[in-house]
Amino acid sequence: MTSGYLRLLAVLGVCLLSSVGLSRAAALLPEGQLPPVDLIQELKSNPLRPEEDFRITRLVENADQSALLVQVRSTLPPHFHKHTREVVYFLQGEGVFLLEAESIPIRDGAVLLIQPGQVHTFTNQGPTPAVFFVVTSPRFDERDRIMIQGEHGTFR
Repeated sequence: MTSGYLRLLAVLGVCLLSSVGLSRAAALLPEGQLPPVDLIQELKSNPLRPEEDFRITRLVENADQSALLVQVRSTLPPHFHKHTREVVYFLQGEGVFLLEAESIPIRDGAVLLIQPGQVHTFTNQGPTPAVFFVVTSPRFDERDRIMIQGEHGTFR
């Protein structure tokens, strides 16, 4: 996957979240404030450590939105966001995304839109960590992520 293609995905995510056309997307991102990020290089520079089950890397953000790289070795704990919308683009791997009560098998290329209040989790079913590119609106804030009681206890 080329970095140009990944940048296009980032712009599309911004457009989806802000409900504007492509021609207006560039105007939303102040010039010089959000330099281009090489997603492939960020993935190489921020690998999942052996002791980590998942890792979230902030790529770019401003006051209104964030672009994140999410890697999952086994399971992303079930949670929801009070105020945050997410556009999730599945870059590599395979697994099952649980969105509310719906179990969604996904693999490379899948795109999901998660609304505020929707409980979601992901279970990796592949031999390597799964990788997502996620655009959030508003900006990603740990305090907006509410962990819920799961079969393995409360996740924090």
